[in-house]
Amino acid sequence: MSKQDDLEALEQQQRKSQDSAAGSGRWLISYADFVTLLLAFFIVMFAISHVNKAKVEGFEKSAVVAFGGKPPVTMVAPPQANEPFHHLPSPIPLVSVPPAVAQALRKQELLMAHMRTQLRHALAPLIQKGKIKVEKTPTGTKIRINADVLFQNGSARLQPKALKTVDAVGLVLKKFSYPIAIEGFTNRQPIHTRQFPSNWYLSCARSLSVLVRFLHDGIRPHQLRAVGFGATHPVVPYRPGLIEKALRENRRVTIYVEGNTRVIMTQINRMIS
Repeated sequence: MSKQDDLEALEQQQRKSQDSAAGSGRWLISYADFVTLLLAFFIVMFAISHVNKAKVEGFEKSAVVAFGGKPPVTMVAPPQANEPFHHLPSPIPLVSVPPAVAQALRKQELLMAHMRTQLRHALAPLIQKGKIKVEKTPTGTKIRINADVLFQNGSARLQPKALKTVDAVGLVLKKFSYPIAIEGFTNRQPIHTRQFPSNWYLSCARSLSVLVRFLHDGIRPHQLRAVGFGATHPVVPYRPGLIEKALRENRRVTIYVEGNTRVIMTQINRMIS
């Protein structure tokens, strides 16, 4: 074999060795890419799950102050004997509530309280009998009326005596511009008639009857909406000893007067984000 042949054989052997080494290292590159992507995934998941708790708690305190209450006391654990004071947790700062938002909240609460007073006065006889309840909710006012005050069994037509009750509510609500949701509910006794194939139809028809009467009372159409829930969401459970009460009180119409919270909640979301 000549010297030239020896050199060519040596070069071929070196190329094979380099190709083998390169091929054996490709899996390391793929593995490193996978680990990098996995790390990036966990970093993103951690970032989107992180909530600024300090800002949220600070806003809660500011909201209490805005309504005229006293801010809660910040509790700080006493230092240990060997713990320096500069390591103590700092009180959470209050988030400033814009004066316009605080004023709107106070005004709305005053108007809602005035509305509830008028409703309780107008409906006093039925409230005393336990047929109607007027309650404060986190966003406004709730009026719950037993169905036997308004309708006969299996009917969605307001009784003549019910018109006076619905009108009493409507004449108070028309003084305000708040959205009004009318919700109809039945008990679990089934109904299968040509007019009402199920309790869903009956509950929807009853809430719609109240809505139509509110229109007659002068409440603006854009304030109103009606919905039926059938036999769902009972206020009294169907348990032994409560069956008769449940059948009676779960037949109801509930009227929600909702505060104008859209603008206020938009401002709040901006503050805590």
